[in-house]
Order: sequence, then C-alpha cells, then structure tokens
Amino acid sequence: MVYLYDGTFEGALSAIYQMFHDKGPLMEQQLKIRGLYQYALFEQVVETQTDAEKASKVVTSIIDTFGEDAFRRIGYAYLSEDVDFGTKLFRCLKQAYKLGERGMENYSDESIMALYKCYNAVARESHIMLGLIRFAELDKGIYYARFEPTYDLIGLMVPHFKERLGDQLWVIHDTKRRKAAFYNKETVHFSDLDPIESLYYSSKEENYQKMWKAYFDHIAIDERKNPKRHQQMMPKKYWNFLTEKTVK
Repeated sequence: MVYLYDGTFEGALSAIYQMFHDKGPLMEQQLKIRGLYQYALFEQVVETQTDAEKASKVVTSIIDTFGEDAFRRIGYAYLSEDVDFGTKLFRCLKQAYKLGERGMENYSDESIMALYKCYNAVARESHIMLGLIRFAELDKGIYYARFEPTYDLIGLMVPHFKERLGDQLWVIHDTKRRKAAFYNKETVHFSDLDPIESLYYSSKEENYQKMWKAYFDHIAIDERKNPKRHQQMMPKKYWNFLTEKTVK
C-alpha cells in the first residue's frame, strides 16, 4: 500500500500518524511525495492530508520516547531531500518503537541506519558550509552570501550567523533552491529569491577581496601543491563562491 503526502515535513508526520493507525505490514507500506509518485497498475494508494494536530502528536510521541536529539536527527534527515524520506522515516520509527527508548540508536538495524545516513549526510555538509560561506559587503551596507549546498541547509545556517553577525544586516542566499534568509538585526525572514546576476560591492569590499586573493596566492607553495588532496578536503562543487577561487 502506498501513502501519498504533500512533501512537507508536517505532511510526512501527518501521514506517519495514519500509517501507524492503519497497522499494515511493515515492508508493504510506503510513503511517497504526491507530485513525484508514478502510479502503478492495481496498486492501492491512500491520499493523506496534512493535519497539524496529528503531526504534533507524532512529534510529542517521538520526543517522549526517544528524546529531543532523535527528533532533531529526523529533522536533519528531512533536509536531505531524499525522495524516499517518508518511507525511510516510517520504517525507522516502526522498528525503533519495537526496540524501545534507545531504539533510534540501533544502527545495526537496516531501517534505522537508512534514516541515519540521511541525517549524517546533512550534518556533515552543514558543518562544512559553516566554514565555507563567504559574506561580501554590498554598496548598500548589506552583507550578502550565496551558496549552493547539496542539501537544504539554509535554515541550519541561520542560528550560527545570527549569533556571530547579530549587529549586521545580512542575506544568505541558496541560489540552487532560489530562496534566501534575510536578517534585519532582530528577526530572520525567509523568502524566494532568484539568482542575482550582478552584485555591486562596496569599495571596501572590492579592496578586501583583492587583498585576500593576493594573500592566498602569496602563501601557496608550488612544491607542496597537491590538487587531489585539495579536492578531497574541499570538493570542487563548493568552489563557486569562494573569494580565493573567484577573484582575479
């Protein structure tokens, strides 16, 4: 049996609530995103609706049973944008509840490990991106940073920079997903934002970028260059918006 949801986190939790109450065989139940699912002949499909109350009950149950950290890992796993997140979450929870309080930590279980891998991929990249995001001062005095993460990380970036750049106006722009976080020194607002073709830097920023590029070139030792190792530590997919890689 295939259950369909709207692709949102709340929608997935709402569907999970219904799936648990329907009590079907574990491996025969799947949870798919409605707009991405390809219907198969004779397959039984259940359309679920997003319900805040049902989703809240699932959240409470997860936290009460496994703890807040387990729920945080589930939230990270959702940000992996894995098309099979719904099915993986359902099967993980189904097994974890059988195992009890520490069930979410039983990584020897295939279903639990599948969801953990989604979480781990997001956690690993979010840690990397915190060190790679580069802000540039625009001519309006706003600090702007753009990036293209593999996963949907923008919400995870905000608390870090809100704490460290709390006295500045800034924008973090995920150009891959065309959305941005805007900070006005008090609150953060998320909105859609198309890629910006031309950026107008402040004169201070232009000088800073030139100096940083010159410094980066100066400290490089040709004899010790190891391109293969360099790309292992910092994959090329992250180079697009690094000042030292883009400024000429």
